[in-house]
Amino acid sequence: MALFRKKETYNEQMLREAGLDRIRFREPVTEPARAAVTPDEPALDPKAWDAAETVDAPGLAGDEVKFTTLPNGDVIVAEETGDGDLSQLAEAIELHLEPPYRAIGTRQEGRSDRWTVVARRIKVASIPYPVGERLQFSVRGRGRNGGTSEEFLVDGEPADMPVPPELRALGRFGSGALGVFVDAVRIDGDLWEFRVT
Repeated sequence: MALFRKKETYNEQMLREAGLDRIRFREPVTEPARAAVTPDEPALDPKAWDAAETVDAPGLAGDEVKFTTLPNGDVIVAEETGDGDLSQLAEAIELHLEPPYRAIGTRQEGRSDRWTVVARRIKVASIPYPVGERLQFSVRGRGRNGGTSEEFLVDGEPADMPVPPELRALGRFGSGALGVFVDAVRIDGDLWEFRVT
């Protein structure tokens, strides 16, 4: 009797070669600092990442780095030990993705300079808003009375300030829609990563 094994798919092969089939990400540490506030990261689900690469990056301290690359190529570091040059990690990802993207790099176990870096595409908008790290704006569509209802939260709390017009513009939707939800997380200054559902 012959034994049959499931053939490894191309994606599984790429994940194995990149070391992602066995990589484990640390749980995010909740800190009050701005850099700690990030959108939900898919962590162990490799399907949620758009690119993965393994690269030698000598000179980097620590075991993990998190960074965002903006549309103009600037790199905003969210989490890093020391002040190393992350360009090797960014260049490896940019073989597969153009900015903007959010990335996490982890040192491979037992390999002093070998890193695995994963990244996913993001959308970035300029929203001049002075407070908060996360803006959430939702519009519920037409009910029985034909009207809509809106909710605007800053860092999870109802906001007294008006909805920024730039955030409202991201949430425009057609007249037949049931509603829209915009979630924006500050990257740096007036730059925000956003998702619209």
